[in-house]
Amino acid sequence: MTDSSFTDVLIVGAGPVGLTLANNLARHSIACRIIDQRKASHNEIRAKGLTPRTEEVFEDLGILEQIHARGSRNRLFRFYERDQLVRDIDPAIDPTNQPTPDAPYRGAFIISQAQTETVLREHLVGQGVHVELDCELVHLTQNADHITALVIHGGKKQTIQARYLVGCDGGHSTVRYLCDFPFLGETLPNEHHLNAGLLVNGLDPAYMHVWADPVQGLFLSPMPHDGIWVFQAAISPEQHDTSLSTFQHIFDERAGLPGVHLSDLRWASIWRPNIRMVKQYRHGRVFLAGDAAHVHSPAGGQGMNTGIQDAYNLGWKLAHVVKGAPDSLLETYQAERLPIAGAVLATTTARHKMWLHQEAASGDGKALIQSISDLLTSKDAIADATQLSITYRGGPLACDLDETIGIRAGDRAPDAPCIPAASSKKVRLFDLFRGPHWTLLTFGDRSLPRLSDVCNAFIAMYTVIHPGVTTGACEHVLIDVDGDVHRFYGVSGDALILVRPDGYVGLAAGKMDQGPILDYLRTILGKGKEEQV
Repeated sequence: MTDSSFTDVLIVGAGPVGLTLANNLARHSIACRIIDQRKASHNEIRAKGLTPRTEEVFEDLGILEQIHARGSRNRLFRFYERDQLVRDIDPAIDPTNQPTPDAPYRGAFIISQAQTETVLREHLVGQGVHVELDCELVHLTQNADHITALVIHGGKKQTIQARYLVGCDGGHSTVRYLCDFPFLGETLPNEHHLNAGLLVNGLDPAYMHVWADPVQGLFLSPMPHDGIWVFQAAISPEQHDTSLSTFQHIFDERAGLPGVHLSDLRWASIWRPNIRMVKQYRHGRVFLAGDAAHVHSPAGGQGMNTGIQDAYNLGWKLAHVVKGAPDSLLETYQAERLPIAGAVLATTTARHKMWLHQEAASGDGKALIQSISDLLTSKDAIADATQLSITYRGGPLACDLDETIGIRAGDRAPDAPCIPAASSKKVRLFDLFRGPHWTLLTFGDRSLPRLSDVCNAFIAMYTVIHPGVTTGACEHVLIDVDGDVHRFYGVSGDALILVRPDGYVGLAAGKMDQGPILDYLRTILGKGKEEQV
């Protein structure tokens, strides 16, 4: 016999991607369940950093303060050639890593995946949703209006029915296997790597320590909030021993620094770089996100961040469709995110191979050290590792009515300071964007467009004016005290900008006309005309 239950969305996999999606759905008041086959949350540290764009996502979800309490920004780096220190790098002194009004988070923020998951999990509990551990998906079917998942939960069979199912269950995804998603690509030949957590005595814990060896590299990263160091090293395909003595031997052989002792091995694993992705993100009512859809080299720290942004993109769309928007909105998930994943695979692979080539070609690691330094200071020659430049221009949700303003539909909506006319307290646009709603910004001296009550229920509207413009003390009027809003959005006269719940521009125009807004909302969400209210 099996127990049966129903929910709007079933999420398989409670890593950072699944937890982000669950938090996003919960704030939209969408019923969801999140299951994971693990019996306990793991403490192995894989991903170790957040991009500035992911920090913006977490600020929108309301967890950035907790995230910042568990990590640190712009960590110091030391580079060695065997026992010789060859370079110190302080990323914080580079201007590219200083916050700006339009991008408040700059530089790499170091935090372990385990700490990120803890924050997401605790926030999810605060919204009334608990991760169901020891719950393994073994079979699923789908029909016209729901999916049925068979799971083994605590040794007992259960069936879960849901309108939609999302596989966030990693590179070895059961969801991907059960739904027969092709996972095309390659496993890089002759590459094996060790990843372990242990204690280190004799190295300064204020630094990340890198040995840019021309044959085999070594990386030791202190993670103070986890009470552990992460040890990473390339090894030969014949190496299978993961005992503490092996790690000490590798360190002594490659680093040669006297007085450094490794101890208290907590966990260890051997992994190989995979470069693979699916051809499609959707099969009926089943979706994939994160490593279940794409895996690649960790060079550049893009993997977990890309997966989190998959979930951020999909969450608001699922929420709107569950509430009545047309199914076509869900098709835009693949249209927007698949090209992003393809680009990440291409750039991380190029960076991975470049680093290996630079090591072999230079013979002393200097080119690799410079390349890593460029990455740390946002000067990477291959791609923007901050992910702030990701755009959905030309996509199915991007609507430019004219070319009179600088920002384009599909672009990330930048932050900027302003002052509500009804108060003297400075706020940021990100403060106003925060939440599951859309945001309409109008520029000029015309009145706000008149939308239907249905639209007003999920759109926050503001008029942005220059200082000195006469206006009443209205909370929906924003004074652009420093001119940053106009400058960052490329507005010099009248303009109208509709910002999506995920912080990207949906519609941009230089004319203050409600008609195009209503048409856009009717097409995308099935809302907008009075006769539909």
